[in-house]
Amino acid sequence: MKIVIIGAGSVAFTPAILSGFSADQRRYAGATIGLVDVNEEALDLIVAFAQRVSKEFNLDWKIMASTDRRTVMSGADTVTTSIGVGGIPAWQVDLDVPFKHGIIQPVGDTSGPGGLARALRHIPILVQIARDMEDLCPTATLYNFTNPLTVITQAVTRLSKIRCIGLCIGPELTWEHLCRVCGVEKDQTSAIIAGINHCHWVVDFRIKGEDAFPLLRSILSQDSKRSEWKFGSQIARPQETAKQPLCIRLFQHFGAYPGPGDGHVGEFFPQLMRPLIENVEEFQAEAIKYVYKSYPILWQKMEDIGKKGAPIDTEAFAKELAWDHTQFLDILVSQQDNLGRVQYVNIPNRGYIHNLPEDVVVEVPATVDAAGLHPFALGDLPETIIPMMAHKVASLNLIIEAAMEGSREKAVQAFLNDPHCTDIEKGIRMVNELIDAELEYLPNFKRKDGAAAAA
Repeated sequence: MKIVIIGAGSVAFTPAILSGFSADQRRYAGATIGLVDVNEEALDLIVAFAQRVSKEFNLDWKIMASTDRRTVMSGADTVTTSIGVGGIPAWQVDLDVPFKHGIIQPVGDTSGPGGLARALRHIPILVQIARDMEDLCPTATLYNFTNPLTVITQAVTRLSKIRCIGLCIGPELTWEHLCRVCGVEKDQTSAIIAGINHCHWVVDFRIKGEDAFPLLRSILSQDSKRSEWKFGSQIARPQETAKQPLCIRLFQHFGAYPGPGDGHVGEFFPQLMRPLIENVEEFQAEAIKYVYKSYPILWQKMEDIGKKGAPIDTEAFAKELAWDHTQFLDILVSQQDNLGRVQYVNIPNRGYIHNLPEDVVVEVPATVDAAGLHPFALGDLPETIIPMMAHKVASLNLIIEAAMEGSREKAVQAFLNDPHCTDIEKGIRMVNELIDAELEYLPNFKRKDGAAAAA
């Protein structure tokens, strides 16, 4: 088995994958692990970490590492991507430039101007990775974690022959959140969740087979202060408050619960953030603030383990770091062992959601077995939630063209169709300011004077 991890220097991504591998020694012993990152310091750290894990757990991995992905991709069975072109500094620009123009972005990696800027940086690289795979490992599947997930997955699918699956733990997080709000164990519930990445919708939620939406509405009602609710023959005791005013209001009016939280959902409904979220200015850049706090700690932990011989507790090691990426591990296991487990995937719509366009990338549940993915046929989603998603996916190909052609005009056109844009002239200036600030990461684009950007 050969697995190539592109963007391996991410201390929040690769250690989580390797932790899962270490907890399943029978399956991953003797595997070839390809590690690719353009940041040599980060790559060196993760190589030392991988070598320590391999030795500690007797995995006998063959570790290949390079800043040039083509040198390690040949014959790969699986490729994963979790890259950040320009790293945290570029992400900070994605947030700061729009904020100067009055735009609030809690995350800034999917919708809105931050999502657009990130798409312009990432789409050409992911498409080139896929084309390299066509040459070097044409039968491999590309599992993409890189944001903005929807438009990148669509670009790779549209512009290459490689099978690309976008992965995000968001639907599971929303499901688990509703379980805690209702005070029930997840294994007592079922849910149907679908939509687009970072704005999916729970359209059906049941506890022991009984519709739980009436219970959820009662718990979330503003005037309800009770600590327990009668639900059929059961007593429900919420374990936490919702703390998601925007998601709650949308659920109350649309009849489906959105996720994975106000930070992401708010960027699809920016016109509603200011009236519904208190102290909304403090909501700005919420995600990157967390990264600034958490990443140095993770980096130090990887350094302590990889280079200073800090002890590793097998079970704690796997559980502490495995989060988002357990989904990827579960898919591999379910396929290899023919288990038929259900996972949420981002793939082109092939009739799975009837009232969204064919071929646009949607987030849907799918069973996974030895034959591959089998997405659920969901039919029509509620008409109340379709307009926003239909509007968003209508611009995806325009964004792809802007990124691949280096077209400022198409980038502007895409943003003028975004609900964050409330003034055409300001929108034009802001998009061009973002591009100018990130030209070093946008080789397809030119400066306003017509000169090519630095490679």
